[in-house]
Amino acid sequence: MESIALQRRHGSLTREAFDMLLARLDPNRDAAAEQYERIRGRLTNLFEYRGCSSPEEYADITINCAARKISEGTEIYATDPLSFFMGIARNILQEYWEQVPRRNASLEDLSEAQHPWEDPIQSIRREEELQRSESELKCLEQCLEDIPDENRDLIVGYYVGEKSQKIINRKKLAAQLDVAPANLRLRAFRLREKLETCVRGCLEISGMKQNSTSAN
Repeated sequence: MESIALQRRHGSLTREAFDMLLARLDPNRDAAAEQYERIRGRLTNLFEYRGCSSPEEYADITINCAARKISEGTEIYATDPLSFFMGIARNILQEYWEQVPRRNASLEDLSEAQHPWEDPIQSIRREEELQRSESELKCLEQCLEDIPDENRDLIVGYYVGEKSQKIINRKKLAAQLDVAPANLRLRAFRLREKLETCVRGCLEISGMKQNSTSAN
């Protein structure tokens, strides 16, 4: 599984590293624990929203990686430490996307006729898709950070899950917010429209910056 390979690469979380992580989040242990749960929940939502097979595992891998960096001397300079973890999560997602298409069978075990042939045009297109997905993810995170927490939790909670589980999640969300399902659907639709507009604008700005850099 992809998550196992990533776990091996980024290592496990030691008690010492975990304590250092909490200390960086907040000097007060209880407040630090609340921060930790908030960050882990947001990371889980992110990986689930991006279609990862085991979102909680990838959230833990991200936290393990962050804790290791902190134990090695990396500082969290952002006002909200979540942005530090999100930056690492983007790298984890990139690794995930790179590993998903890989075949389980070793090339050495295949006959010459079975060896896969890589179409260079498809390879270029796949790389462009990965870059586009990375840009879209960065813009989505930025846009999500710019909306109130309540709206952020609503839009993420509304779209997570598959089929029947999504329906169950939406019923629970409507009950938590004490709104009718129709009103919840309308609010989610309006929020999605705003986010899509925000992401498109962000991508346009990013594209202009890239073109300007290339021209220089």
